[in-house]
Amino acid sequence: MINLSSETPLWLVDDEQVQCEFKRAVAFVRKAYSSLSGDSSVNYTVASKIRNVFSSSLSVDTWGRAQIEATLSFTFRGSQTRLCDIDRELRSVPSTYHDPLSAFFRLVFVVLWARRVLLAPLAMQTIVHNDGVFDHLCEELDVECLKMIRGIHPKSNLPSIFKRGEFNDGSSRVNFWVRLLFSTDFYTVGEMNRVDCQKLFDNCYGNGDKPLRRYFVADFLLMLAHPFQEKKEMAVDIVEQYKSAKDDRKVQAAKRKKERDKLPRSRIKIGASSFNVALAEARSAALELSRGTRPFDFEKIFKTLFGQHRIKPLFNTKSKDGGDSIYESMHPVIRSFVGLVDGMFRSYLLSKRLQRASNHIMVLNLFLSYLSCYLPGYYLARDGSLEGYPKNLKDFNCTIFFTRQHIFTEGFLQYKKEPPMTFLKYMELYASEHGWVNETQYSRVLIVDDFCTYVQSNREILPDANLFTNNFSASCYPSIEKRAGTVKKIIPRDYFSTFLSMLYSLEYLVMHINLMAAGEMRGVLGGQLHQPVLQDLLESHAWAGLLSKETRGVGSVNLDLLNYCPIFYHDGVVQRMEFLPRFYSVIDYEIEGNLLKMISPNEIRITQLMCETGLRQHHIVWLDKERYDCVMDSYSKSQLAPLFVSSDKSHGEWTAIVSRHVVDVMHRQRAWYDKCSHPSYAENIWYGGVEGSKFGQYKPLFRRPGEGVSDSNWKNYRYFPMYMLMLQYFIRETIGDCSGEPLVYLKGEGKTRLEIDSYDATFLGKISMADLTSPHTPHALRAGFVSEAIRFLPPSIIGQFMTGQTEELVWYYAIFDGKSMPDHQKLLADYLNKNMDALGQGDAPELAQAVLEMNTRLMKSIQVDAVKAIQTHGLISLTGVKEGESGIEVLRAKRYTKLAYNNCHICPFDNRCPKEVVEKFGVGRPCALCPYAIRGVDHLGAISAEKDKAKEMMISVLRHIDEYRALKARARNPRTLEDLNAEYDRHAREAYALEAIEQQLYQMARSGQLQSFFMKESVGLAAHYEKISLTEGEHLIKRLIDVQNFPDVTSSHLDTKFAYMRTSLLMSKGRFEEILKPDFSSPAHQLASQVGSMLTTGALQVQDVFRIGRATEQLQYMEKPKQDIGVRIGLVPLEHE
Repeated sequence: MINLSSETPLWLVDDEQVQCEFKRAVAFVRKAYSSLSGDSSVNYTVASKIRNVFSSSLSVDTWGRAQIEATLSFTFRGSQTRLCDIDRELRSVPSTYHDPLSAFFRLVFVVLWARRVLLAPLAMQTIVHNDGVFDHLCEELDVECLKMIRGIHPKSNLPSIFKRGEFNDGSSRVNFWVRLLFSTDFYTVGEMNRVDCQKLFDNCYGNGDKPLRRYFVADFLLMLAHPFQEKKEMAVDIVEQYKSAKDDRKVQAAKRKKERDKLPRSRIKIGASSFNVALAEARSAALELSRGTRPFDFEKIFKTLFGQHRIKPLFNTKSKDGGDSIYESMHPVIRSFVGLVDGMFRSYLLSKRLQRASNHIMVLNLFLSYLSCYLPGYYLARDGSLEGYPKNLKDFNCTIFFTRQHIFTEGFLQYKKEPPMTFLKYMELYASEHGWVNETQYSRVLIVDDFCTYVQSNREILPDANLFTNNFSASCYPSIEKRAGTVKKIIPRDYFSTFLSMLYSLEYLVMHINLMAAGEMRGVLGGQLHQPVLQDLLESHAWAGLLSKETRGVGSVNLDLLNYCPIFYHDGVVQRMEFLPRFYSVIDYEIEGNLLKMISPNEIRITQLMCETGLRQHHIVWLDKERYDCVMDSYSKSQLAPLFVSSDKSHGEWTAIVSRHVVDVMHRQRAWYDKCSHPSYAENIWYGGVEGSKFGQYKPLFRRPGEGVSDSNWKNYRYFPMYMLMLQYFIRETIGDCSGEPLVYLKGEGKTRLEIDSYDATFLGKISMADLTSPHTPHALRAGFVSEAIRFLPPSIIGQFMTGQTEELVWYYAIFDGKSMPDHQKLLADYLNKNMDALGQGDAPELAQAVLEMNTRLMKSIQVDAVKAIQTHGLISLTGVKEGESGIEVLRAKRYTKLAYNNCHICPFDNRCPKEVVEKFGVGRPCALCPYAIRGVDHLGAISAEKDKAKEMMISVLRHIDEYRALKARARNPRTLEDLNAEYDRHAREAYALEAIEQQLYQMARSGQLQSFFMKESVGLAAHYEKISLTEGEHLIKRLIDVQNFPDVTSSHLDTKFAYMRTSLLMSKGRFEEILKPDFSSPAHQLASQVGSMLTTGALQVQDVFRIGRATEQLQYMEKPKQDIGVRIGLVPLEHE
């Protein structure tokens, strides 16, 4: 039985029994006051006032039902009933006694309800400031449901597993429930019946004025029914039926809206909304401009009427709603030409096959505004008619309408009539009004340039376009600065691994709560394990803080309800997750045919994968559910695994290398995907929601529920600042590290940012996710990954196998801080390796280009003024010294003539090439070919190794040539092939020269000339030393021997031989190593290993090693070095073994 009346009680006994029960109840409550008057929970003054009233003038023995009902009315909030209206004897009671008497009589009516005398009206107020008396009455009356509800109150001493003080500020929920209970006959849980429960529910939820709207009926029923499975199922069923009906109504409403959207309707609904009103005003202004009745005030029109959000609905010819476009109201000449240009531009878009054309469409709509509003108004103002308005492409000259104001000075071109502003100038003014950065304007000018190129390419086909010529130049584009590195702020390196550990902990938390919602994981209430159902998590205040929340802000996750403690690691130490704001969204999932509220795990897993892989968020979201692991060996025990990436704007499908546990994250996401039984999840969708996309149709791993194909709400941008807030709390509050800038801010007025100085429940209860902003973006995780990986791996490996970037982009995203900054040598080595890799791939790296440019500058300088060139570039000239024209040359040569000892030779000029060497060989330090390099028998081992290195470089270049020749003819560049051939010839020349040097040193060793040296130009060097009177190298000059037969490695005859050898090798079908025979072994390493083993086993003593070392001073060569290069080019006869 339910009493939904606001002020009228429902009596369950006759009038005589009402009077009797009322007297008994008064006595019962008076006794409770007396027994507890000394207790600290009962105000002694209140008890005294009650005692005084009853001992002096008040007697209820004669009160009838009317007086009792008047007494009940006296307890209502804002009641007009006075004490003297109840009993004339009470007219002398002071006003200070009114509140204590009202509280007293409320307790009396509680006793009457407990004794089944009445069902109270909803207006009866609950008990306040008498917690001790109320608790005592509840225990004495021993009514099951009353004790359960009273125990929830934070100030009650009665036990309850549902007590949640932090969600009962003001105890409004419990107070409403007490009042609701007094209007029912729910004395025990067993007395709850479906009819009454349904009646309560129906009067709380739904449309219209509901008397129980504020009474939290669903939670009320679930809480009371909690201990009894049958009643719990009944309450859950009532709630689920309502939810199901509500969902059905939503589906039907969505269908009706979809059907309405298909119907033709007016393009602009005047008065429908503020946006439509403004759009109607802009439409009217556009028509006035087109008719020439309104001047074109660029600042006002661009800023207010033609805003970026209005350009498309105003000027787009492809209206989704099927309504009339603005062009229907324009002059036929304008309408015809706009239609022609619109068709051409959309044909251009079709030829581009763009994945996203929004930027191009924006340019098109701006262009149409120029054609339909500015040009007509201009011609009408100038000529009074549209005679000069372009009718076809013959009239639409690229110079006049696009580029004139950017490629010619003002007044240079003379016209009979002043031409209109060009579209590029029009776009420049629009960009200025809307604050486009140069990069944005550049990209949109590029679109116009590309469109003009398209028109020029098809001018033989397009009507009247045979004279159209695109004459865009660099001056048409705004200046932009090429960025050398990313400006993204990465997560502090000291806390990156901490952040990643947090993410894995948060992922498990999401899985844990979803298992609780599915009935597969228990939680904790009152220190005991309990299994909640989904409706508990959604409706019960006791389970609030997981799926539901009791605050308008983000709130916090209630860790007390979990059966485990979330942790993460920092520097290898376990940290308890103390600050945990609500970082997720609860959405509808259809799981095994049932529509359930669950937490989306997508956003947290996307963030994990961005940290672990360095891939763009878009590529992660669009991983193919069926194929991301198609190249992975599930039986492999390797810690690395291949990841098949389905999309990339640069090179399509590719395979990345990731850690094995990263693929496990994707496996968990796929398992979650497979649980979702909504029909749309079984369908393939076009990549990016664009029909006909080059990446095809498939099931994206991180799609969200619903039939829509837009990925705008699949990503983690909304949630990322919340992750940053958790990390910031740990850094600043737990660790106490406030040295850096905040990771997240509160949005202030305008674009200001406010630092966060509080992290308590009050703060979380006031803010929303939209109130947070962070200088750190999800895309910065890519920079963080690259910056970490580049400490251990070369950029070529990172780009090719991990992030899918070019090597330049890897360097772009690499950010060095104080701790990870390598020393200068490491940086130079990395940069050199970077360019050597590029050189090995046949590219033209920056360093090689710089060398070529330096060589060119040196050669030109030497040809113009040799003396000045030598002075400028630090060169010396042997010729100038020899001629002795001035003492300056001698002094300069003396400065740079110094012996420099290298692995393969001794340089007499301190590793600075003389002018003669530069003129003949270039500035790349061609030491193998240099006639002034001094070599002795001690250099023989290094010379042999250098020769093998040259052979390996020959093989590498030959492979590049072989691969390049295999390309289709249209894909080849003759210049590239020439460069590769020249590169091969350089290495072959060095190998041939080193072979000759090796033979000469071998002959010197065989003839016992171990202390002698040789060089080709020994006479010239000796004369040079004599001329500058330098004695430092005299001992070495005296030991030079004469070499008569050293080959000339720069002859044209030798060039022909090298070209022939290259051709013959390319015909050998890849058997380069077999023919050139480079020695890949490492004798030094093998010998050292063998000697070490013999010392360990005792087969060799340390003294023996010293003895062997002394013996090696007398070099002996058992085998004569082979001359493979000389044999291949026919200059050395083949020796038969």
